[in-house]
Amino acid sequence: MTHFLELPLELLPIIFGFVLRPQHISKLCLVNKTFNRFAIPLLYRRVFIFAWYKEAKTKVILLLRTLSRCPHLARYVEKLGESPLICLPTSIPHPPSVEIRDFPKGLSAERHSELLQLCSEGIRNCVHLRSCTWTRDGSLHSCVLESLSSCPQLRELEINGNDSEYNPDLLAQFSRLSKISLIMPSAHVLDVFPAWISITGETLRSLTLICKASTLVTDAFLVHLSSKLQGLEYLYIIGCPRVTHLGIGAIAAANKNGLVGVSVEGLSQAFDMSAFKATCLHAEAFRRLRAITLTVHIHMPLDKWTRDVGELLAFAPLEAFSMYSTAISIWTPIPDGFWMNIAAKHGHRLRKFSVHRMQISLAALEVICLQCPLLEQLFIVAEQRELDDAARLVAMARNLRTLHINFPLATSESSVVSPPMLMEMAVSIVSVCSPTLAHIGCNTRVWQVKRTVHVDENGEKYVIPTLAPQENPDIPEQFLVIRA
Repeated sequence: MTHFLELPLELLPIIFGFVLRPQHISKLCLVNKTFNRFAIPLLYRRVFIFAWYKEAKTKVILLLRTLSRCPHLARYVEKLGESPLICLPTSIPHPPSVEIRDFPKGLSAERHSELLQLCSEGIRNCVHLRSCTWTRDGSLHSCVLESLSSCPQLRELEINGNDSEYNPDLLAQFSRLSKISLIMPSAHVLDVFPAWISITGETLRSLTLICKASTLVTDAFLVHLSSKLQGLEYLYIIGCPRVTHLGIGAIAAANKNGLVGVSVEGLSQAFDMSAFKATCLHAEAFRRLRAITLTVHIHMPLDKWTRDVGELLAFAPLEAFSMYSTAISIWTPIPDGFWMNIAAKHGHRLRKFSVHRMQISLAALEVICLQCPLLEQLFIVAEQRELDDAARLVAMARNLRTLHINFPLATSESSVVSPPMLMEMAVSIVSVCSPTLAHIGCNTRVWQVKRTVHVDENGEKYVIPTLAPQENPDIPEQFLVIRA
């Protein structure tokens, strides 16, 4: 204990950084005054309250009350959030955060007013707030926006576009944002959006629009915005059935420095990949592209589409590739040559390869695992009968840290795999994979891989991998990437 007390204080923040669970960090706060001084800021930088937490709504109120009444604690908050379970694709690391994913609704008028007062006071006390997420439908109010607009360091805003409880004109008060995310924006929000972009366009680097089948976002709307988005680095347009290559291409062509991350998902079936490719190649819009997410419609001419995608990405310094089918069935016949071309062109840089709702052949999987030496994240669909062969191939990826395997959708109740069986499958895969593997998932189950050293009767040491619940409070990506 004496030696431990002699530990240089500057090492404590580094050591504490490896402690992931809030309940463990809170115990550090109770050790002594020195530990408390270093652990308290870490505890309030990232606070997670998810809908499945016991008494989640009560915890939200208690948190807001703390932020309201304890300005010395609120000053540590850098990200404040309220949202349902939703994922925005990004290659930007998540900043320290407070994420409240079950905001109380249906309260009496008096209690609701008190809660909004706590929100306003608590937000104003968060003087170092950099990012705010508030996406639950109908929970964002004008008073919250007004409080947020007073935060001098706010740079990221992610909100629900349902303006039933707030005045969209208030959005124009946010003039220094680097990231804007809009979920299902209303017509009124979209009316003020061009003026808002004009105000904050110089600093804006990331734009996300998720429409979920809304027809309000169109090619004409994006073309009108394109001249104000010349400094954009990340563009995510999702679920907008009236957007084609024309709208996305206009933004890409107007870009000055080249896009770094792009996600075009669930757009119009009239999206012409060949025309989009020509636009982007002419403008060299993808010369800095590191991450892309695409969706494929089963009725597309897939040979031509995959050829166009390959040529579109040919000169991009790609590090993350994600693709999924809009169909429920996995039988989207993507040619093996496409996957092999991705590995041949980008394998020396590729760190993430993610394919959902589509099955790739074992031959293509072998090429991916062999030709991508830096691969850290792998998401695939595999038949249960091919699991042993797939595990043998995945074992060739020597730097793999995250692996998730989805099985094709069950055709009957009897074919549903039980949780114990999933865990048994996962253990068998881990036993042959690289010792770098830290997380594994099968279907809807996710585990952290732990390794225990044992000594045999001859004194030789050996390692047995085991599976444990996730320590990291972040929602695993495999629960977020699939879109309806």
